[in-house]
Amino acid sequence: MNKQKPQQSHIQITVRFVEKKNGKKAVFDARKILRSLNHLTHDDRLIRRINALVLAQIAGYAQIDTATIRQLIISTLVQLDHPELAKRYDEYHPSVTKKDAQFKQLSFFNL
Repeated sequence: MNKQKPQQSHIQITVRFVEKKNGKKAVFDARKILRSLNHLTHDDRLIRRINALVLAQIAGYAQIDTATIRQLIISTLVQLDHPELAKRYDEYHPSVTKKDAQFKQLSFFNL
C-alpha cells in the first residue's frame, strides 16, 4: 500500500483518460492544464494554486471529460476572485459552446 509522507505536498492523480468532445479518449496529461494556465497568466504562484486545486478535485477519477476540466478551471478562478481571468480562459477556448459550458458530472469509469 502506498502512503504519502506528511511532508509531501503532491497530489496522487488516478485519472488515466480524458474523454474529448468528439467522444475519443486520450491519455490524461496534467501538463496540459499547466500550459493552458501559462497562456492565461504568468503569475507562477497563482498558476500553482489553481493547478493544485483543479487536480485535487479530479484526483480520484479514472476518466474525466475535457468540458469538466475546463469548467473546473473556470469555477476555481471565480472562487479565487479572478473573474477576469475566468472570462479570458473561457475566451481562450472558443470551440466550447454555451451548452457545453454548463457544469457536467465527473466521469468515473473503471477502465
